[in-house]
Amino acid sequence: MRRTAIAAVLAAVLSLGAALPATADTETQVRVADYTVFVDPPTGFVFVKLPAGWKFAGSVTQEDVARLPGTVVTALLLPEAQHLAATAPAGAKHGR
Repeated sequence: MRRTAIAAVLAAVLSLGAALPATADTETQVRVADYTVFVDPPTGFVFVKLPAGWKFAGSVTQEDVARLPGTVVTALLLPEAQHLAATAPAGAKHGR
């Protein structure tokens, strides 16, 4: 069932996805190859990295999030940046 869901998500991405703006600093991001699947654990939203940018592909249930294969990325920030983001007040920007 998971493979069917992932295949359906990928098919939807390749035909309908919308580009997401890049807003994070490149020094805090995890580098990913094109066609990498990313799932946001809190929301279950699925995105795929295409050559033109990130595309929204749909969503999965929290049950599916708990059983994601190891090839699915669930964090796009480096560990240091994740800590900063988790402890920063809402809407705060980190300076250098």
